[in-house]
Amino acid sequence: MAYNSEQMRLMGGVPGQQLFLYRSGDERSEITASGYFDPAVEHYNLSSGDIVLCVSGADSAPALGALVATVAQGTAGMLALS
Repeated sequence: MAYNSEQMRLMGGVPGQQLFLYRSGDERSEITASGYFDPAVEHYNLSSGDIVLCVSGADSAPALGALVATVAQGTAGMLALS
């Protein structure tokens, strides 16, 4: 699967201090891979320092993780905090 903007919600903040919620059936390793959130850089002005609370994985075993965005030249990477 891939990033789906319909599954991402901006909860508030300003660029570099935004908080998002994201839900996906993708595995955490896919979601944290460089480039997965590239479309969110344009769709949501995702910036370095933004936090994404992410529910990921198959329906039978979902996991909650906190991710911090690192954005450089339009490419988004995610650092997993939990």
